[in-house]
Amino acid sequence: MRRDPRSADALLGLAAIAVRQGRYERAQNLYLRVLESDPADPTAQAALINLHGGGDGVQSESRLKTLLAAQPDSPPLHFALGNLYSRQRRWSDAQQAYFQAYALDPDNPDYLFNVAVSLDHLRQGKLALQYYRMALSAADLSRAAFDRNAARQRILELQP
Repeated sequence: MRRDPRSADALLGLAAIAVRQGRYERAQNLYLRVLESDPADPTAQAALINLHGGGDGVQSESRLKTLLAAQPDSPPLHFALGNLYSRQRRWSDAQQAYFQAYALDPDNPDYLFNVAVSLDHLRQGKLALQYYRMALSAADLSRAAFDRNAARQRILELQP
């Protein structure tokens, strides 16, 4: 960050920390700084849409789909679309979006966890159980935002 105060990776990292700390205005400002350097940055765009909770669901969905048309291989955009669908309780659509994010970045524990949650809501317990386990394993290797204890509890509930 000291070498390049506009480093996208550093700004995105600081923004993620700000979100975890509940400092949403700071996070928003950091994401906007990323977009000043690269207006097409999919991670910053998806994060801003998620940060605002989708606001107008129809407009946010349209914006995400437009971004995805231009950047179909962007896991953060698929993840943001899944989050939007899950807030709308559109679990089948959410599962598809989360699975696409996972397919593009199979080591991301949060993508795995959200695939599990969406499958759980679709009453596909056996498959959800598999993804909860995969999410916990992936969380041992990289940082995860989901509650590991909640995942462990859900695994216990779903086991035969």
